[in-house]
Amino acid sequence: MLTSAEQHRSGRPGHRGGGRVFARLWAATAAANLGDGLVLALIPLLAVQLTASSGLVAGAKLAHTLPWAVAPLAVGLLVDSMDRRQLVIFFDLFRAAALAILLAALLLHATALFVLYALYLVACCLAVGEAVADIATTALVPSVVPRHRLEWANSWIRGTESVLNEFVGLPLGGLLVAVGPAWAVGGAGGLYAVAACAMLMLHGKYRPVAQDASPDGLDGRKRHLLTAGLRILWRNRPLRTLTLMSTVMAGCWSAWLAVLVVYTVQGPVGLSPVGYGLLLTTLGAGAVLGAALAPRLARTLGVRWILVTDVVAGVVMLGAPAVSADVVVIAFATFLGGVGSGLWNVEVISLRQRLTPQGQLGRISGAIRCLGWGGMPLGAALAAGLAELTGPRPVFALAAVLTALTLIPLLRILNTPALDAPAQEPSPAAGKR
Repeated sequence: MLTSAEQHRSGRPGHRGGGRVFARLWAATAAANLGDGLVLALIPLLAVQLTASSGLVAGAKLAHTLPWAVAPLAVGLLVDSMDRRQLVIFFDLFRAAALAILLAALLLHATALFVLYALYLVACCLAVGEAVADIATTALVPSVVPRHRLEWANSWIRGTESVLNEFVGLPLGGLLVAVGPAWAVGGAGGLYAVAACAMLMLHGKYRPVAQDASPDGLDGRKRHLLTAGLRILWRNRPLRTLTLMSTVMAGCWSAWLAVLVVYTVQGPVGLSPVGYGLLLTTLGAGAVLGAALAPRLARTLGVRWILVTDVVAGVVMLGAPAVSADVVVIAFATFLGGVGSGLWNVEVISLRQRLTPQGQLGRISGAIRCLGWGGMPLGAALAAGLAELTGPRPVFALAAVLTALTLIPLLRILNTPALDAPAQEPSPAAGKR
């Protein structure tokens, strides 16, 4: 956490007027996340319209997740060396421009193969932009709220993300795709532009001061700065274990999502594009509930049991389509998975923000995203190959089993004192607002 003198030198508003500053950050994040929700529906549903191949449909998900395996380390370095607000603005506009290219291909009635390849390219660009926006926003939060309100702030941001990504964006995206894919593409691009404009209202400079940004006080010319976050992460056993768990679980979720559209729209469930979007709103509804309950449950049950709950809920969600084609069963299991995800996101991110120096938060967040979300393209790729050979159901079963196995490393760190970090920790900065 920066001192008031450091805040003055960096020109950063810190926590002064924190409520108003956080509201502006939240508004910008909300607009971008609604765009993300449209994109989540657009990519698989447009792919299904362009090809009947399960592998090629899953390939669209692979394109949308592959950058998470390679970009976050570089993104983390950018976030710790540049103004975080300016980065978010630039990459929101970058995402709007990428969608404008796809929109042009649709409006010019390009061939299905050309549009499919354009979709793959745009999906990669959108993932890069999302990586920058998410990591930079995570690093911005401790700059605009006092430390003892991190759970509150993260609950608002993650709850809003879930509402607008899945609860609003997914069904709206499905509806717009049903009307015409160009409407979904144009709508998402417009929302990213709105998010950039909203971020312009977040006045001040948000670049870490030099001494806080240098990992372990080491000269960047003598160390590989890109791997600084990995070194810091690897020395922290709780964060390291949770990150490796996230790698497995993210890969399993990605595999599940990559073939879910095939199973529910083209397969035995028989949903329409709008129905597919509505199905995934249960994920968002659960995540909203989980994020809202996280601060209170952290004080009553403790962080460790929140983490166990997420793993169990994930196993139920991933395994349900393997044993049932009943949309009610799948929807209820997806809701439970969403609850666990909302709890996990708020508590793990808050734990990371407490245990990481402010100037290193971008790089360690990048390292966590690189390892944690790096499992997504692998999961999507394996799902594409396995689904092509056996169909979707074995993919769901395998994802559930692998997620259940993550309970083994989790049980080994349950007694770690770091997991007892108080949810209402007093902050020296709070008195300087």
